[in-house]
Amino acid sequence: MNGTLETQDRSARLESSRASTRREDLVGTALGLLAFLIWGLFPIYFYYLRDVNPLITLAFRAIFTTVLLAPVVLFCGNWRNILTVMRRPAYDLGLFITMATTATSWGMFIWLVTVNHTLYASLGNYVCPLVTVAFGAIIFRERPTRLQYIAIFLALAAVVVFAFGVGRFPWESALVAVVFAVYSVLRKKMDVDSSTALSVETIFAFPLATAYLVYALVEPRQAPQWATSASTVALLVGGGALTAIPLLLFGSAARRCKLSTLGILNYLTPTGQFLCGVYFLNEATTTFQWISFILIWCALAAFTTDLILSERQVAKPE
Repeated sequence: MNGTLETQDRSARLESSRASTRREDLVGTALGLLAFLIWGLFPIYFYYLRDVNPLITLAFRAIFTTVLLAPVVLFCGNWRNILTVMRRPAYDLGLFITMATTATSWGMFIWLVTVNHTLYASLGNYVCPLVTVAFGAIIFRERPTRLQYIAIFLALAAVVVFAFGVGRFPWESALVAVVFAVYSVLRKKMDVDSSTALSVETIFAFPLATAYLVYALVEPRQAPQWATSASTVALLVGGGALTAIPLLLFGSAARRCKLSTLGILNYLTPTGQFLCGVYFLNEATTTFQWISFILIWCALAAFTTDLILSERQVAKPE
């Protein structure tokens, strides 16, 4: 009798644990979905700042992302981890470089939106996970699977077709993809959690962004017309908040849902950028560009399938 009750009790606890896990996964998926959708709709927001120097927009983003994240860091008590990391010179150098790569990526994205080349940013963000796999194979000796090889080949074909369509190599897309892949490699080499790394990166960016903004305000040749427009300043300040919100959402989602779920949701960002570029910003497209993106979507289908199969294999009981 007691054995039966213990078995029922264990079953009830197991079922309760599974239900809790499913709820956490559902919440994480919802948070991740919201984060990637916000990132995907960024071209619409930054389009309204197209008359502002992209470096000014980037500086405002760095400053007010820090302003918004600082109270969150203090409330969560993460400042101790930040101080520990900042006492290690090697990590300081590494995180300064990752800050620079993030700034480069954001600067490129903002500039591409202002010159009506959002599709180049979208292509770069689509290719980025595949470039990261290639870097993993070269630097960390991680052997790609057959599906990953297929995905990389299709991505290369997509870039070639895109280049043929625009009459030159899309260096903008390549830079977006490579810069973030470099960021991923450097972050992999450092044993620092995402929240702490982001906090240290914003601390490094804050004084540089502030110094540039002060220079832009006092240097007559900069002609800061944006400083006399309350609506433009409000949009610039809002850009920092809009950047921080999806980062916080993503960090919360990453702790709750599966890797494969995040991997699939990740493609909402370049998809949103693509749709914004074509249908909202009315960027010109050619048949070659459509073929290029079809090849990219096929590559991502292969890559996502491999991700799901790998996770199932890891989760499979012995």
